[in-house]
This record gives sequence, structure tokens and C-alpha cells, in this order.
Amino acid sequence: MATAPNQQVEIPPQDVHHIALRPPEAQLSMPRAPEIVLEEAAKAAQALRDVIERKPNKCVIEGKTYLTFEDWQTLGRFYGVTAAARSTNYVERGRAQGYECHAEAIRADGQVIGAAQGECLDDEKKWRDKPLFQLRSMAQTRAQAKALRSILAWVVVMAGYAPTPAEEITEKHNSIASRLEYTPMHPDRVRKLCFDIANAASMPELKAHYLSAGNEAKKANDRAALEAFIQAKDARKKELQ
Repeated sequence: MATAPNQQVEIPPQDVHHIALRPPEAQLSMPRAPEIVLEEAAKAAQALRDVIERKPNKCVIEGKTYLTFEDWQTLGRFYGVTAAARSTNYVERGRAQGYECHAEAIRADGQVIGAAQGECLDDEKKWRDKPLFQLRSMAQTRAQAKALRSILAWVVVMAGYAPTPAEEITEKHNSIASRLEYTPMHPDRVRKLCFDIANAASMPELKAHYLSAGNEAKKANDRAALEAFIQAKDARKKELQ
């Protein structure tokens, strides 16, 4: 049936719903043939193996080889992809402190194609007594490695290696080891350090007593003592403010 000029045609509700949910025609299109993509990936995987197998100190844990950040950077170069740490922030996770970092994987034309977060805290055995600037650097390393992993892990698997960055695996193993090693501080020592914290005359003195006591607790991996020091510090801090 013809319609008069300027007359609106009403579309049935079901048709409107159908049109609204219709996906773009090229939403799942392949820019290149799969066989070409796989052929290029096979070449990249072989080149990666040539690099890794020549390393004198590969990261091998429980029979699996893991790539370090530098290895992920090498693979990224094959595809014109690099990583950048965009933001790094100091964080506290309960009784632990350290840094978290947000990193991005960036194509040669500047397009961001991946992102990830990483952190490094002093509750890990390896990082327990390290200065904060080293924890900051490792948080950035982990985040950048994970950003590259988010794009290139499938090529690493083709090469026969584990897809998790070595720095992340080391973090997990250190965390497990730190939980197993436990040497409680002597109760008299804990009481004395709590007394020093609770009787600090100023904020700088409070900070000094707390950091000293906290380092002793961390070396012994005595979580109960560390918790007592935290409570004493928080209570005295409120009194001094």
C-alpha cells in the first residue's frame, strides 16, 4: 500500500527489536587468512626458541621453561609490539606494602592493544628486606611482561614454553616459601617493641620504632608479632594526631 508524502511508516515492535540487535556485518571478519597468520607465528616461535635455548640461565621450574620480561620484549619486537608502564602507585595490602603498576602493550603505530596490572609487595620472601624502589621496579617489570603476554601468549605456547611470565611464577614460589618458614619472636622481645611503639613521643619517633620492629617481624616471618606492632602503631598514631 502506498503512503502519502511525509507520512511516517510504523515498524512493528518485533522488527525494531530485530534491527537493534543485528550485529555489524564485519564484526567477526578475518583481516588475513588463518594459514598466513599461523605460518608467520610458526616462524616467530622458531626464532624465539633459537633465542631461549641459547640462554645459559633459562628459567626452568618443575620441568617447564618460563620467559623473562626480556624474552617477552624480544618476541614483541617480532610483531612491532612493545610495553610501557603507564602508572605506578604505592599500596598497602593488610600488613604488606609495595607497589602496583598498570602497563600497556603498544603497537608500532601507537595503538594500545593490550593492558595488565602487576604488583610487588614485601610479604614475598625475596623482597622482604629490599628497599621500596626495587619493589617499584619489579612491579613495573611484572606489569609490562603480563601486558605482552595478553597479546603474544599463543605464540609462546606454539614455541613449547609456558605462557606465564617468569617473574610471576617466581612471585608465587616465593610466597609459598615464605609461608612455610616461620620463626616466632620471643614474647619478651615483642612486648618490649610494642612498649617502644606505644610510648613514642612524636610521629617521626613512632615511624622509626614501628619500621624497626616491623623489619624484625618480617625477618622472622612472625605474622602475629607484626600484627601486634601494627595495632600498637595505629593506637599511638591516633593519640599523637
